[in-house]
Amino acid sequence: MRRIVLAVAFSTLFAANAARANDGLAGADRSKDPVAVDAATNVVAKDVVTKDDNVAPPLRMEPKSGSLAGISVLRSLHGGLAIAQVYDVYSTEKAISRGAVEINPLLKSTVGSRAAFITIKAAMTIGPIYEAERLWRNNHRVSAIALMAAANGIMLGVAAHNAAVMNNAVTIR
Repeated sequence: MRRIVLAVAFSTLFAANAARANDGLAGADRSKDPVAVDAATNVVAKDVVTKDDNVAPPLRMEPKSGSLAGISVLRSLHGGLAIAQVYDVYSTEKAISRGAVEINPLLKSTVGSRAAFITIKAAMTIGPIYEAERLWRNNHRVSAIALMAAANGIMLGVAAHNAAVMNNAVTIR
């Protein structure tokens, strides 16, 4: 179980590097591309413009919602939260079947019903994702990523605690 938690944590943390590596052109190739060189200043390169005045401006492949790397990090955090919630359902049910007791007073009565427990966990996943997406659309991108990172951190802590409870429940029997 610890391997699963570590795999989720590392894949979420290292997804940012993979997303940042997905830049359309490498640094050396950008200097050769006149459109990429002048993209920052919104000026069409002189050697691209012909004598015809009806030349269309260069096509810009930038997403409207921000950087591709940032949105990729946010999406991977969404996935990490969903995986952590699924693991929480699994580990809670496994620990209870081995004799553990739910100590969270808000979930104590809900854990008895699998459908209610999964519904609450789904709501606890959808809520932060919805709020992070709203923050992202309103150009509060750092806040959106911070919210998802905090939610993931909390759920990874819960998952680690559940794994420890499952291990202790096995040794008690």
